[in-house]
Amino acid sequence: MRQRWRSPLYQLKIVFLLFVTLVAIGVGFYRFILQWDFRDALLQVVFTVSTLGGEVHPNSLQDPLVKWFDVFFVMTIILVSLWGVSLLIEATVRGELMYYWGTRRMEQRIAKLTNHYIICGFGRMGQEIARQLTRAQQPFVIVEHNPVQLTQLEISDYLYVKGDAREDEQMISAGISRARGLIAVAATDEENVYITLSGRVLNPDLFIVTRCSHASGEAKLLRAGADRVFSPYIIGGRRLAQSVLQPSVVDFLDTVIHDEQMELVLEEVTVETGAPISGQTISGDSDIEHFGVHLLGIATRGRGMLMRDLNKYRIEVGDTLILLGESTAMQAAIKQLTGRVKVLNGS
Repeated sequence: MRQRWRSPLYQLKIVFLLFVTLVAIGVGFYRFILQWDFRDALLQVVFTVSTLGGEVHPNSLQDPLVKWFDVFFVMTIILVSLWGVSLLIEATVRGELMYYWGTRRMEQRIAKLTNHYIICGFGRMGQEIARQLTRAQQPFVIVEHNPVQLTQLEISDYLYVKGDAREDEQMISAGISRARGLIAVAATDEENVYITLSGRVLNPDLFIVTRCSHASGEAKLLRAGADRVFSPYIIGGRRLAQSVLQPSVVDFLDTVIHDEQMELVLEEVTVETGAPISGQTISGDSDIEHFGVHLLGIATRGRGMLMRDLNKYRIEVGDTLILLGESTAMQAAIKQLTGRVKVLNGS
């Protein structure tokens, strides 16, 4: 409470309440003590507070009671006003006023988000994830409590919530009930377990991806509700090995996935209810090869990942198609398959 009282913004709220109370007392005095009607009482208070002077009722201020009340009223109003001005200057100098306005604007922007992602942790991995989501034009909110990372967030254009991602309050502020996915990349596996549990409880339909530092933590994260668990050490080791064994393959995949100047894009498209391809095979009128787009695989709901005889498989709702092709052709192919236009992650 003491820390809260030291805040100029908190004291400004008290000053505002005092000012409103004084105005109410002034109106009440003229209305009930002097028996003026409400409009006259309010107008006299406005004259007094604004220092314009004036008498609504001529010679009314000659009354000794009115004189003493005006002395008390005017002096109190002046003191409260000076206090408010000094607090306003202090809040401006300390940056609290701009921070408050910035926080309010950010809260309003976050409240408008739907189908966005929540990144828990803004370390080196969280920063790279934010860059990739920005490149893919996907909305996201970052939840962070580390002062070092918060300093970087304050000078960035990212939307963020200040606080511990393990607390439900922070996740609710980040709009978890409206979110599409949660990415937990906190400093420790224990934190990621708590974040995953919280996210799964607050939004059972959330797609949760998390990082684990130790192999023993993967099973716990999966039990906590994570859909995907990745170990940066295992992934890094595999990548290093492939860079030695198949360097050209690694370079090709890097170019396709990460090079912004590359004309080829790798996309995944989930088949929804009502899509033209639903219940069909990718052949005949549904063939996308004439666009120059190639179907590399199908992630099915019941049979895992299919990579052979794809033109014979009958597509079902919920299946995800893995496509490779030029960005312009990809848009046309996706529209033919799903009946809608998708913003390409690689564009």
